Amino acid sequence: MAVDTQYGEAIWLDGVFHDPKEANTSVMSHAIHYGSGFFEGIRAYATPDGPAIFQLTEHIERLFRSCAFYHVTIPYTVEELVQATIDLVAKNGFESCYIRPFVFLGTPWQALMAKDTTVHVGISCWELGEYFDKGAGIRAKVASYRRVSSTMMPMQAKAAANYMNSQLLKGEAQRDGFDEAIALDMNGNVSEASVANLFMLKNGTIYTPSLDCSVLDGITRQVIMRLAQDQGYPVVERHIGRDELYVADEIFLTGTAAEITSVGEIDHIVINGGTRTVADELLDLYRQTVSGQLPQYADWLTHVTPAVAE
Repeated sequence: MAVDTQYGEAIWLDGVFHDPKEANTSVMSHAIHYGSGFFEGIRAYATPDGPAIFQLTEHIERLFRSCAFYHVTIPYTVEELVQATIDLVAKNGFESCYIRPFVFLGTPWQALMAKDTTVHVGISCWELGEYFDKGAGIRAKVASYRRVSSTMMPMQAKAAANYMNSQLLKGEAQRDGFDEAIALDMNGNVSEASVANLFMLKNGTIYTPSLDCSVLDGITRQVIMRLAQDQGYPVVERHIGRDELYVADEIFLTGTAAEITSVGEIDHIVINGGTRTVADELLDLYRQTVSGQLPQYADWLTHVTPAVAE
């Protein structure tokens, strides 16, 4: 079998391993015409016991919830997709990688409400470095576009269509010379970045926007809240005003790709002289966790065992 230089030896699609160059779908798929797709982003990390997938079951369970919002039934169980993910990472031989499980509607495509349309499920993975340069805090701007309201679309669904909004946010930021965008919700409260949750430190307490601010309840968000609380930091979910960001002690973003990334500047205002003490502390703790160095969090890891790899 030919080996794709990016996606390894195989992509899992509808229960079968395919050469990545042959894992294709029709241009007449419902997902292409109407945006009917759902996905997850997961990471596997190198550990002393081989590669381990972080929060695997939690991510797959969220994939099922995302589909449920749109009345899409996945033709596999959570356990089957968990095992398929493990097998794929093992088959491709990656020590660490980014994993993308995805669900999309195929054909027939003509009806907007796709009652009889085929539901396809795929999983791919590839080696991924840093999403953001963590050598210095990134530069962000508050975007002119607002985050879509959950009264318009279910923002707890990790649906492909939601990411058109994210593309507008990120694109505007990059064209204006920034690394990332921070969105406000329809009421003017801080929501999140284009593909990451936001945290703010002020006077020893960590704050993060509450879910009613069009915030995806990120799995890394949940992990960081737990790690911070275990370190003794109070963590509060509440509405955050835009002006609070400029006078925060620290701002950082969290996500599967972003991990924990410090924000050093927003709208050309340097945040507290670029301080990133707590962000760096949590990043170090996070990396110890995902690399299997902290036994108290061992159940967050799913190891790709030699028995699976054979």
